[in-house]
Amino acid sequence: MNTGSYLLALDGSQASRAAAQLAWQLASLTNSKVDAQHVVDSADVWRFLSYDLAGFIGSGPYIDAKERITQIMRGIAEALMLSYASQAGGQLQSFDTFIDEGDPACEISKRAVDYDLVVLGYHARTSNSRRRVLFEELAKVCPCPLLVVRDVAKRWSKMQIFITRDLADEETVASIFRVGALLAMPVEVLLDSRDTAVMAIEPERFSLGGWSSAFGVNVLRPASFKEVTSAADDNVLLVVSADAIDSARDALARTRLQKFLQGAAGRGLLLWRDHAAASSSSSSSSSSSSKRDARKAS
Repeated sequence: MNTGSYLLALDGSQASRAAAQLAWQLASLTNSKVDAQHVVDSADVWRFLSYDLAGFIGSGPYIDAKERITQIMRGIAEALMLSYASQAGGQLQSFDTFIDEGDPACEISKRAVDYDLVVLGYHARTSNSRRRVLFEELAKVCPCPLLVVRDVAKRWSKMQIFITRDLADEETVASIFRVGALLAMPVEVLLDSRDTAVMAIEPERFSLGGWSSAFGVNVLRPASFKEVTSAADDNVLLVVSADAIDSARDALARTRLQKFLQGAAGRGLLLWRDHAAASSSSSSSSSSSSKRDARKAS
């Protein structure tokens, strides 16, 4: 991540402002571009207003209300982007802003195809808020790494990488190490203690002469997912695989990551998905669908 482009998922919150400041900091270190995107969540408006069948008053008033609310939200989005542009102009040489409409996770992931990193602010709100779990929904579909932050007033003290099978690839770990080096952070490597394949990885691959020869790894030890999320320092950047919350069976993992972020405002979460792997998976899925269609046609 020496040069590249970052996509800032923007809203009007303080957490989003912190995410913007971090994105600008990264851009200054890497000579990168930061584009901002705001999604008018018309899908959520429609879910709030719609009914399966027209009742006492028919669907007309609800359709009208949906259009009016969406129009107001677009006005807010335009004001938000004007404010962002005025502040980003003093931080960035060039940038673009986008206002899209639809489901936020879906719309962000569509644009993320063209970026190296998505940066998102985290809202520690009550459990009935959709915004609280946006990073979970986005992690399922985002084709590149996703950085979730609450407050970046203080620099993170260290990066902790929780190594699971899907993060044990040499090239992937080296890419994560570079992020730590970029932010001048010491790196701790934590091996998933419940996975025998991960625990069998030779320690030399993380030591001098191996993966970490240029990246300052100063701790290598086994740990459980529960331990790294519940006993973390208050200003740590935790790196885990995006696949950790990519399945319905991983509800406990999602809960632990939310508690990790809620535990201290200075924590950050980097959900890692290799860009090339995501593209390959997408191509493979598309190819499989084409083959199925061809078999049906024959």
